[in-house]
Amino acid sequence: MFRNAAFNYGGIICRAALSILLIPVYVKYLPSGQWGVVAFCMTLQGFLTLVDAGLAQIVPRDIARAGASAKLCAHTFAKFSRIYLFLAGLVLGLGQIAVPWLASTWLKLDSIEPSDLEFTLRLAFVLFFFQFWNTVHLGYWNGTQEQHRSNISQVVFASLKHGGALLMLLCWSPSAKSYLIAFSAGAAIEWVCNRKLIATDLPQHPSRLTFSELYATARSTATLSLGVVLGILVSQLDKLLLPGMVSIDNYGRYAAVAGLGLAFLQFQSPVVSALYPRLAKELPVGETKSLHTLVLAVIATNILPCLIAAAAAGWLLHLWIRSPIIVSMGTLPLQLILLSIAANSAYQIFYQQILVFGDGRYVMCINACNIIVVTVFITLAAPHIGIVAGGAGWLLGACVQLIAGLIWVFVRKPRMIVAKAIN
Repeated sequence: MFRNAAFNYGGIICRAALSILLIPVYVKYLPSGQWGVVAFCMTLQGFLTLVDAGLAQIVPRDIARAGASAKLCAHTFAKFSRIYLFLAGLVLGLGQIAVPWLASTWLKLDSIEPSDLEFTLRLAFVLFFFQFWNTVHLGYWNGTQEQHRSNISQVVFASLKHGGALLMLLCWSPSAKSYLIAFSAGAAIEWVCNRKLIATDLPQHPSRLTFSELYATARSTATLSLGVVLGILVSQLDKLLLPGMVSIDNYGRYAAVAGLGLAFLQFQSPVVSALYPRLAKELPVGETKSLHTLVLAVIATNILPCLIAAAAAGWLLHLWIRSPIIVSMGTLPLQLILLSIAANSAYQIFYQQILVFGDGRYVMCINACNIIVVTVFITLAAPHIGIVAGGAGWLLGACVQLIAGLIWVFVRKPRMIVAKAIN
């Protein structure tokens, strides 16, 4: 457990450090429009993970349940690998069809040739194909309690992808096309290497899969999938809506600022993951020791750092990226994003309790409400306040979550406890 926790922290720190250190380099060497295209392609990767729909949480569980049986593990891995291949192939095909519309209608171009943009967008869907299919490998290692392999693989290949992208930018062409070529090739190599490593642990010929078995797996994850899809969609709304409302140059500036803010968001996961198993055991029997620990940990590791960073946002941006236009345009959005992360961290105190008591419908209602509220706000505000609407949308959504969490704790939770006692 301690080894996995240590590698999880190390993996998050290394990947966050890569983004924080290299975004200023990309902004420096890429023209603003080209960096905007890169930012949009990375946003596209995040949005397309909607098709995962909870599978990333199911794969480790089912692999773990397979236990020490190599044959059963191989069968389970093969089942999910085929599901991921089908979904990745479906998105790749539909994406290639949608590329002309994205290039000509959705993105606001200032100085980029449409043919170059189309080629870059096609590469973005190829990148997604390999990265998404590779998720089944990470899920296998998580399920077998070999999270050190998962984290080492992610850090090593993330470093290789960025290294290849920098070489392409500096030695060939400072363009989004160079970046996507390097990342797509790196993702394909990553898939091959991970598949070969796992193949050495499993029988070469797993038992035959049937369509009914694949259908039963999809059906059993339906409820969780809906909640996960809504949650992912909420987190991507600003990046999905803004490209159609602001210039690609300004969108690239917003993406750089949001990338710095998201580095703070990543540090929620280790604390919550470490305490959730204890919460799941203690809260149903009325014990709150771990809940108090969670409150203190969230305040110390998430809320206070975000508030301090928000107060010093302009100085941080200047120190980090040294671009006067990004500092002037991005300070307020960064402050709003950091405040929203602080609010979201507070919401995690309530959200973990909601999960323990199994009130998934309430979570889906919160996310559905958030989608409506934030979409309407950004759509109306972006034409008037530009990229500030993205940060404000983040803060609005986090406040909706926090209020809903408070309502659950003081209104819905007591009712659930009484109903459980009566039953």
